[in-house]
Amino acid sequence: MNTDPSPFQPDSKGSGKALFSGSSSLFRFTIAAGLVVAISLPLIRWLDRPERIQCDAYIEAPEGISLIAHAGGGLQQGDYSNSKEALDQSLSHGFELFELDFNRTSDGALAIGHDWTDQYRYWNRLGWGDWLTSFFFAPSARSYEAATPGFGLTRLSLDTLLDWLRANPGRIVTDFKSGNIDGLAWIASRAGPLQHRFVPQIYSLSEYQAVRELGYDDIIFTSYRLPPTAELFSQIDQLDLFAITVPAAAVADAARVISKHRLFTHTINSPVTLPAAGYYTDCLIPAKSPDGI
Repeated sequence: MNTDPSPFQPDSKGSGKALFSGSSSLFRFTIAAGLVVAISLPLIRWLDRPERIQCDAYIEAPEGISLIAHAGGGLQQGDYSNSKEALDQSLSHGFELFELDFNRTSDGALAIGHDWTDQYRYWNRLGWGDWLTSFFFAPSARSYEAATPGFGLTRLSLDTLLDWLRANPGRIVTDFKSGNIDGLAWIASRAGPLQHRFVPQIYSLSEYQAVRELGYDDIIFTSYRLPPTAELFSQIDQLDLFAITVPAAAVADAARVISKHRLFTHTINSPVTLPAAGYYTDCLIPAKSPDGI
């Protein structure tokens, strides 16, 4: 006869009671952990709101300053939307140059957007899974296209951007976050006669000739990825460029060296006077009688 105590009956040391006590503790821990997750995720999502420029008012820039609409132009909801509505509004304000950010999905598709983290989460209504994934990985093209743009805005693709250019005046200043030459080659292969409406930015001296060979008429050298040295500014000034762009912190130093090109700076949202011919801006608008570009 089996004389071992039943696992469901307490022995002299109370082992059965301990078993039930352990199961109960695990159950309570699981419930508590679930509640913590249920409460903390919405809180984290609410806190995941980077400080941003919101254009509650649009102020005229100093007369004679050329303007580039930064990320399509700022909206009341914020900056960096890179949306059709931003382009439309900037056009209505009299802009002629519109900067847009270009990126790549995890599977290599071209997308128009600043990043896959803060701005992606802010400007798109993501499900919990895609929202959590965005802290670690770029979305696939399928996930990106399935995400609903926030605030009722219209997401741009290269095809819809080309449609917009066919219907409207103006030129697009590109800002590729990676793969600049490959991205510009892709645009050149798709844009046809609209290619001259793109003003590519380059980020190193080595990119200049490659972009010229792609057939772009005008090129902006933007220096924000490089140390702002007098030697660099002198070398850039020897190229045949549409303009040279430097961060606002470096504009005074650059102005002392650059003599052959117009100098642009970013990102300026108040009507200050700087030693630059043009500003990238979210919330400034052209003066009533701006010089044409």
